[in-house]
Amino acid sequence: MDKNEVRQLIKGYRHELSDEDVKRQSILIIDRLKKSDIYKASENVFLYISYNREVDTFLLLSKCLKDNKKVYAPRVLSKTDMEFYRISDEHDLISGYMGIMEPSDTCVKAECRNGLFIMPGLAFDYDFHRIGYGGGFYDRYLSADNTFVKAALAFDFQLLDSIPYEEHDLKPDYIITQTQFIRREN
Repeated sequence: MDKNEVRQLIKGYRHELSDEDVKRQSILIIDRLKKSDIYKASENVFLYISYNREVDTFLLLSKCLKDNKKVYAPRVLSKTDMEFYRISDEHDLISGYMGIMEPSDTCVKAECRNGLFIMPGLAFDYDFHRIGYGGGFYDRYLSADNTFVKAALAFDFQLLDSIPYEEHDLKPDYIITQTQFIRREN
């Protein structure tokens, strides 16, 4: 399969999930993350805002704020650029690029490039390759100097034995599903 075929396959699986399935499985994934040392050690958490049956990051946002972490979410600025902005609650989010919630104009741009970075993706494999949505926003953002610990949140069906990849595709350091917490060996 090529990347687009993998994208269609996983989108099909996601579409079959009920709202209850998404919430139940997301709770298991977020619980697995929040018990981890990578979460506990991070003052800053950069996270995508979930959309269209992704792992529900609103649950993580609430947990981070309760734990007094600084939370940053992305805003798309152009067809190629994205920046992260600090948010203090869900009310800081407005409908943005492709209907995805993003920080409003009142939010302050992130000055730091360290902490826990939650990466979105459609599919991952056991070699930590990632297939995103095809825009390249996260690969570009993460290619600049940073010391992020990168974690991908995914439903079990998003983790495949092998997926197509390109050398410039950035890999997460961890993949967390409702049944697995996998660390990449460097």
